Amino acid sequence: MRSAAFVALVLFHSFCAEAADYRPPRLANGEIDLQGTWSHMNATPFERPAEYTTLVINAEQAAAIEAKYHARSEDLSRPSEPSVYFDKQTVEPIRGEFHSSIIIDPQDGKIPANDLFKELAAKAKAGVLTAFDGPEQRPTSERCLGALSSAPPVVVAPATDLRQIVQTGNTILIASEELHDARVIRMNAKHAPAALTSWMGDSIGWWEADTLVIETTHFAPTSATRAGPASLFFVSPQTIVTERIRFVAEDELSYVFTVSDPTYYTSDWRGETRFKRSHERMIEYACHEGNYSLTYVLQGREPASSSAPILSSAK
Repeated sequence: MRSAAFVALVLFHSFCAEAADYRPPRLANGEIDLQGTWSHMNATPFERPAEYTTLVINAEQAAAIEAKYHARSEDLSRPSEPSVYFDKQTVEPIRGEFHSSIIIDPQDGKIPANDLFKELAAKAKAGVLTAFDGPEQRPTSERCLGALSSAPPVVVAPATDLRQIVQTGNTILIASEELHDARVIRMNAKHAPAALTSWMGDSIGWWEADTLVIETTHFAPTSATRAGPASLFFVSPQTIVTERIRFVAEDELSYVFTVSDPTYYTSDWRGETRFKRSHERMIEYACHEGNYSLTYVLQGREPASSSAPILSSAK
């Protein structure tokens, strides 16, 4: 236990020294240059596990969380995607410290859920929120839409989780490899009319000193459920997601987000993780093109007495 605490202490002091000396790169116009490819492979739990009572944990506890994470991903007793093509995820230090949860506020590391959230979460876990009446009602991940790695707030995805940031004079583009989504952040702009909603929401941004602040709202009602292997939350047209991105080292960006929406939550909640610079090449994430199996996916839920096909064809 003492050696694990010593490792955590060394990491913290090393980070503080590096952060104090680092000066981030700048573009010709003086703005911080965030451009490049960044990975997000943090296996820290989204919500705090019951066995932990503090946000900051030691290296030994982080290793135990990581071991459970990989045991779940390799559990062949339940249907799941093979993890052979996934990049290995680890519990990564945040500002030199290991955390027991991505959520840092409220202090218990839990989503401040109201009654509607609890009701929908129970249905989602029971599979009641999805239907088999047509392809449009199947989960977005099954249809290769709405990646957790691209829609704000960004949540870790199990596969290779790369994103590329490109900056122009009045916009910032964040393009994600998984499910090939791209967010266009309009800098120093106003939000579109509230009646205009989309799955990715409407994002505007501005600089506060060396920190990029992004505010996103106007999410479509049809993209409410954000479910991942180890996370579940909801967004609505009233949700406001505020992201803060800044350099903390040459190869590391701090990513802090706040979610506000009285539709599902009793208070705002906040999370923190990090992006690491990657030298890997982003490639095409072809996923659902020519999917002729969807007919059989839908027919698989038909009652035994039914003989009518649900779809005559699916592509």
